[in-house]
Amino acid sequence: MSTLAGVQALSVNGAAFAVAETASYNIGGKTRENIAGGGKGSVGFSQKGRAAFIEVEVFLGEGQKSSDLDVHAGEIKLECADRTIILSPGSYVGDLNVDASKNSLTARFEGSSAREVS
Repeated sequence: MSTLAGVQALSVNGAAFAVAETASYNIGGKTRENIAGGGKGSVGFSQKGRAAFIEVEVFLGEGQKSSDLDVHAGEIKLECADRTIILSPGSYVGDLNVDASKNSLTARFEGSSAREVS
């Protein structure tokens, strides 16, 4: 998992949203775990798939609703100062509860893969 600073915007199926300056993401892939073999040390490893995701605090602007983020198999773009993370197809996971004091929510999108574009 990587944490980015300098986040500028989030685009969900072409609709732009204001976001906090930091976000987390993972481009997916596999993760390995060691298999210990008693007194012999390591006897191998196992692999598991790792879901690609983007997670960021989204501030809702005038006329925007939390349900605008509720997409299934859409294109999610996280635009940063030095790169863009594209998750496609991506789906919203979690609840859509808005923090009324800041008119924001933490949005998490997951998919099978993502890519970084410089």
